[in-house]
Amino acid sequence: MFETIGIGVLVGIIWSAVGYAVSKAKSDEAFDPLKFVKTLIIGIILSSASQGLGVDIATLEGMSTIGFLTAIVDKVSGLFIKKK
Repeated sequence: MFETIGIGVLVGIIWSAVGYAVSKAKSDEAFDPLKFVKTLIIGIILSSASQGLGVDIATLEGMSTIGFLTAIVDKVSGLFIKKK
């Protein structure tokens, strides 16, 4: 289980870094730690779900779970963290 979470954290970090690099290149967006943490959480959840279901991440992404999980993480985090 900890191996799965470690992979999820790594996937989240890579996913966050690529997303930030694209945003920085397109619109010179500043680093947003909240977006980074949300992406880490989604990476951990997806990796754990992938391991639990016995499918790879690419297959899991095809199951429309990313949009669903992103919406849930975004709404739940909005309950705890208020934007300025």
